[in-house]
Amino acid sequence: MGWLSKIFSSTGVNVISSIGKVIDDLSTSDEELALTEIQKAKIKSAYNVKMQELMTKLDQQAAEHEENLETELTGRLKLDMKSDSWLSKNIRPMALIFMTVVVALLAFLTIFNKNLTPEQLNTVEAWIPFFQTIMLVIYGFYFGSRGLEKIQKIRASGQTGTRKKSAIFGDEQEPRG
Repeated sequence: MGWLSKIFSSTGVNVISSIGKVIDDLSTSDEELALTEIQKAKIKSAYNVKMQELMTKLDQQAAEHEENLETELTGRLKLDMKSDSWLSKNIRPMALIFMTVVVALLAFLTIFNKNLTPEQLNTVEAWIPFFQTIMLVIYGFYFGSRGLEKIQKIRASGQTGTRKKSAIFGDEQEPRG
């Protein structure tokens, strides 16, 4: 049994793999190796093509999803503007003003207050990414949706020439909200 443990030890595995490599080299011709390389290249190119197709499909689905979200958002905004409620018509500007005041106040108190402890500064620093995100969303939503509303109004009315140009540049007065 001593010889069996030697064969299956790590040196035995190395010996067996080297013997297999020698036999493979002797029995495999250069043409067969070239065919194997060609098959590997075909498989790799087929994989790359399939991955490209999947990525294109994923991009299309993401674009469709974003378009659906924009359509839903625009629909909700239209319903808000048709409502008789003062609050639903003015919630966007109120949220914009409130968050602008809060962030400006916090920034003012943080910058000009020299008596803040390191713990208080760490707490404020922890809230900065949150406020950045909230402000980007609110400003993007408010001004982005206002821009979409204007573009849709221009498309719906079918304006041409100078009237369209003046509407794009905001020369016409539009309702607030």
